[in-house]
Amino acid sequence: MMQFDEQLDNWLDQIAEVPLIHNMAEADQQKVTLIDSIVIQIAVEGYGKQPDEWTKDMLADLFFNRFVRLLDENEKQKRLFELIPAAVTALLEALQPRNQSRLSNWIRKNHDQLTHLYDPMADHFYAKLSKAMMDANVDVNDQSAVAAFTKQYLRQHPDEGGAFFTQDD
Repeated sequence: MMQFDEQLDNWLDQIAEVPLIHNMAEADQQKVTLIDSIVIQIAVEGYGKQPDEWTKDMLADLFFNRFVRLLDENEKQKRLFELIPAAVTALLEALQPRNQSRLSNWIRKNHDQLTHLYDPMADHFYAKLSKAMMDANVDVNDQSAVAAFTKQYLRQHPDEGGAFFTQDD
């Protein structure tokens, strides 16, 4: 574990020296460090992959299925999400993995999705729905039970569902 922590610190130091990051305000640099720390930890410890083994599919799973859930409530800020493309681009620039070009292209193609990963209204809605499921002892591994409960919940709380599903961007 100590070896990984040292490697992580070394990589974060390298990222901090990338001109794009080095010239940012301190608060933004801290957000970049958070983003890149999460990416590195998920990729290396979670997936067991070193930078040369990273793929577009791994990044997609990392961001679209795991990233937001790993943030604390106070970290879920619009600015943090706006910095994801720059943070990951700097990470790739610092680490220079074998697939850097492909991974950088993936970041460019998914820029808008990455900067809009978090929707506070959706998070609030799903948190309430999840709590209601837990309170009702719904087996969340049973897809049909979850679907049935969700339909019932939306019927019982039409304003919540309507406000969430009809929101304007």
